[in-house]
Amino acid sequence: MRDLLTTQQLAWVLGQSTGSIRAQIKAGEIDATRIVGGYRIPRSEALRLAREKVDAETDRKVSDAKLERLVDEVIETNESP
Repeated sequence: MRDLLTTQQLAWVLGQSTGSIRAQIKAGEIDATRIVGGYRIPRSEALRLAREKVDAETDRKVSDAKLERLVDEVIETNESP
């Protein structure tokens, strides 16, 4: 998994729109760094948000390693041609 994710990548992981991700960043709900042309979200923040999503939507416990693999798979699948 990358050290920093784009808003698009995080949107794929969370099943939200990029606009929703940007709005949450601006509201202070997601920790991100502003760069020219967008934001970058730290890996730790992406994993925190993914963990919250899994916990809210399932009764399953997922290991940190498995969660990282799932996040990587979502990003790779969406970036594939």
